[in-house]
Amino acid sequence: MNPPTSARNGGRSKDEPGGAPRTGRHARPVSPPAGTLPDNSRDRSIERIRVADRALRDAHARLRAAGGDSDAISNAFAIARDSLNEAREIVRNARKELVLVQHEWDQLNRRLANQGRYPATAAPVVPDTPGLNLCPDPGTAQTPAEFMETLRTYRIWAGKPSYRAMANIIKNQCGQHFASSTIHAALTSDDLPALPLVQAVITACGGSDAHQQMFTSAWRRFTMPQQDDAQQSHPHALYSVSDTA
Repeated sequence: MNPPTSARNGGRSKDEPGGAPRTGRHARPVSPPAGTLPDNSRDRSIERIRVADRALRDAHARLRAAGGDSDAISNAFAIARDSLNEAREIVRNARKELVLVQHEWDQLNRRLANQGRYPATAAPVVPDTPGLNLCPDPGTAQTPAEFMETLRTYRIWAGKPSYRAMANIIKNQCGQHFASSTIHAALTSDDLPALPLVQAVITACGGSDAHQQMFTSAWRRFTMPQQDDAQQSHPHALYSVSDTA
């Protein structure tokens, strides 16, 4: 006869300290979030198992006291108690899985709620009154830091959309995934970001094609190799052979 599972595991279940944790792609945290589910359902199941375990132990003790115990009876009681331990483990694991499922369900509901909170497309920027142009011009920037200051000012000029709203607009309009934290880090830094991020910011602010061209050209001015000013102002003249002979 095979020994009880508790004996095979060294008297220790998987949920007890030192037990084998779950591994692989279905591995879950050992301790689920506390207070997610009420404890009454678990307590009722565990209490029933405890009552059954006490009843088995009491019955076994009475048989010993009456002198009717034997190896076969002891093994039968051990197997029954081991089955109760396995049932207790199933209840605990089922509760952990239920807690995690509800946690994931709550997260999904929050994401769905947030999708309706932020716009999917950017509203066109309202132009300034005739004769007044407050739109920042990246063409006047002389350094990457000044370019980034112009980009930050452009976001303010466009109505200062939130970073979460910008991320949602970029995802829906551009099909690109820039986290709100990524956009925030880029706009609070003086380092020149990649061009797709600059263009995505303009899109998220409701910028026009002209605004895209302005910022793209300015970005290229800082990233493309620059020719020497003397070479630009005094290009080399080309002479024919007959003129120089």
